[in-house]
Amino acid sequence: MKLKKLIAGVLVCTTILPVGLASTVSVFADSQAAQKVKDEGWDVPSVALGNGLSEQEQQQTLEKLKVQSDEAYNKFFVDGDDLVKYVTDVSSFTSESKAYSSAYLVRTEDGAGVNVTVETPENITARTEANYRNAAITSGVYDADIRIASVRVMDGSGALAGIYKIYDEVEPAATAEEEQERAENREVAQEESAVVSEITAENQENENFSDDNLAVALAEIKLELQKIRDELEKLNEAEGRERVKEIVIEQLNIQGLGDILSQNQIDSLSNTMYNFSQAPVIDNEQITEQLNTLKDDLMANGKDFINNARDRLTSEETKGFFANMWETIRSFFSGWFN
Repeated sequence: MKLKKLIAGVLVCTTILPVGLASTVSVFADSQAAQKVKDEGWDVPSVALGNGLSEQEQQQTLEKLKVQSDEAYNKFFVDGDDLVKYVTDVSSFTSESKAYSSAYLVRTEDGAGVNVTVETPENITARTEANYRNAAITSGVYDADIRIASVRVMDGSGALAGIYKIYDEVEPAATAEEEQERAENREVAQEESAVVSEITAENQENENFSDDNLAVALAEIKLELQKIRDELEKLNEAEGRERVKEIVIEQLNIQGLGDILSQNQIDSLSNTMYNFSQAPVIDNEQITEQLNTLKDDLMANGKDFINNARDRLTSEETKGFFANMWETIRSFFSGWFN
């Protein structure tokens, strides 16, 4: 009520203020209106639009994001400062940079996990749906439907910054410590994003490589690291890095990627997963559910998921497996009658 009275008073004052101040007051009133919308929190969806979009492109982007004309939503703009703050895997961003790719985010029921749809895949060149999902979960965005769109051909960084900005604006950190933890988690998420994007780009012509399989491997690695975090705390850094690398190699092999990725790529993944093990997010129990949901969905519905674990079992290996199993059973029962 006080906010409404304040805005009403300001609007009345614009009729008697000098013309030079009228626009300033108008901007203030607009910011207060935006604050009112933001105060609705997660009760309504949120949209983060790139600040480089023209008014016509903004409308086109909203249509691409499937935002209804009569839909109530929080609205934010991603600018150069946001790109510098949130997208640390791209060093070329400055305060003067413009954002164009945009994001829509709506919270869903507990346990639903994070679902991402890139509505304009032809215009997002450097980030995949799995990439966005992993980054969101690692940074602390849980149980959400996210849509990504761009009316221009872009790398998708503006939309990623938009996801992070929506989270910080709608649900601000309660303490300086929480704000620092979010920053550390985002840093790990961005490092992971950079490594995964590079690996994907270097293997784009390799038919045996699957971005979805890599995403599942990463989810499994994180789940395993959560299980052994007490063990890792007792190890020195060199021992911890070696232990993490063992898990990385094991999960890559399960997904059929162990012989596909180069040693440098495996080392890069191992380094970023070690950093994940040292980040605050490792202690968040909720991430377990989110990662399991992500993994199960990718294995069932991944667009380029290759069931390497099954395919690697060749017909000859299958024959050998059943022959050995039968021999074991036969020996077991024959012991009863000797």
